[in-house]
Amino acid sequence: MLRTLSVVTALQLLTWAPSWACTGQVGAAIFQDTFADDTGGWTLDPPDATIKPPVFLISGDANDPAAFSLNQTFNATDGDYCMDFVLPAAIAANNQMYTGILFRATDSNNLLAASVGSNGSVSLNKETSGNLSTLFSVQKSPAFVSTANALNSLRVTALSGVITVYLNGTQIKSIRAQEPTNPALSFGIFGGSDTAVANPPQVQIKSYSVTAGK
Repeated sequence: MLRTLSVVTALQLLTWAPSWACTGQVGAAIFQDTFADDTGGWTLDPPDATIKPPVFLISGDANDPAAFSLNQTFNATDGDYCMDFVLPAAIAANNQMYTGILFRATDSNNLLAASVGSNGSVSLNKETSGNLSTLFSVQKSPAFVSTANALNSLRVTALSGVITVYLNGTQIKSIRAQEPTNPALSFGIFGGSDTAVANPPQVQIKSYSVTAGK
């Protein structure tokens, strides 16, 4: 009888477990969201940033090429961040689409951002008092899957003074970075394009996960 209950319980856990492509994350879970509802604590600004189960939809608009959403109820500083997403094709040759992970954010003007472009570019940027600087940029990563509606996974580990960015399990680059003194910074999502346009396509975020990373 106990064996039967154990098997049933195991099957139920398999059924309930969220499915996403993010792999390799280690450490205790801090936050997980598959956007089955809007209880995850995200800042929302429809229609630019909104949840329509089972996806988080995000894009810029005619006035601003990008939209941002920080999580207001969970925090992490050192950690292992990962999200699965579907990135639309470029609007034009000179107007690529982007999405990425925001982390170590004190607010929307002071943060780090790992991004992926619809042309396969991968970059790590730092924003300080609203001024953006590029820490590294890799063009046309072969790890990017560019087919229509393809699911890609972006992962960032920020641990012990080293930040490493991965795309679909492939390490893109590591860089040393000063450890912040604030023990509970914010993380988030962004999506948009190079240039603002009316009614741009929206990035679909399928899942978002943060673990302690060690």
